[in-house]
Amino acid sequence: MAPSCLLLFLVSLVPVMLVTAADGQGGKGCSPTVCGNLTISSPFWLASEEATETNDCGVRGFQVSCYVNNMPYLQRLQILNIFYDKASLLVADSDKLLKDFNTSRYDGCHAPMFNSSTKLGNPFSISPINQNLIFYNCTKTLGEEVRQKSGLVETVCRNNTFVRAGGRYDDLSGRYADYFLEGCKAIVVPAFIKSGKANASNYMQLLNDGFLLTWQQSPPPPLSPFKPPPPAGKLTL
Repeated sequence: MAPSCLLLFLVSLVPVMLVTAADGQGGKGCSPTVCGNLTISSPFWLASEEATETNDCGVRGFQVSCYVNNMPYLQRLQILNIFYDKASLLVADSDKLLKDFNTSRYDGCHAPMFNSSTKLGNPFSISPINQNLIFYNCTKTLGEEVRQKSGLVETVCRNNTFVRAGGRYDDLSGRYADYFLEGCKAIVVPAFIKSGKANASNYMQLLNDGFLLTWQQSPPPPLSPFKPPPPAGKLTL
């Protein structure tokens, strides 16, 4: 191939390469897909079993898996609903229902051992409008007076495991001491309450109803600085 023809061929490939790269990084190369009763669309994308970091079509971090009875999952959290206009989604930590509070599991029933936030990664964060459920795994029996004063409710596991309702999620900072109980390990789980205050007695339903996550939308690109037109009769290169 002549040098001039080879150069023309390489130049013609540049637009195609740029489009392919944009699809892989911009999250706009995926068509809306249905998983269960939800439509997964930008910025989320539904990965196929063959998808890899080099052949996917969406932004890393927004990958959704569709499995377990045709249910969508994001980073091990079940997606219950997506509110695209509010950059938020409702998710449930199903492991806490299927594993932690399963009285027939081989490793025993127990209150949650890890905060739900440990399953999250960028670009998602827990919405501050959620309320807190505080679960306790205790190594000793708590007296009735302590339980009533702390507003504790015994869980289905019964083996010195309790739950209580806390305040808003964004009001947790600096208040861990308020939830401290000697001889108990405390774990905080967010819960989305449409109105009123969380009722600890309904902890199983609250876990099933999930909690709100938010993601930060990309800000619009800055406007180009204004450049006045050149004076008439003057050529600017």
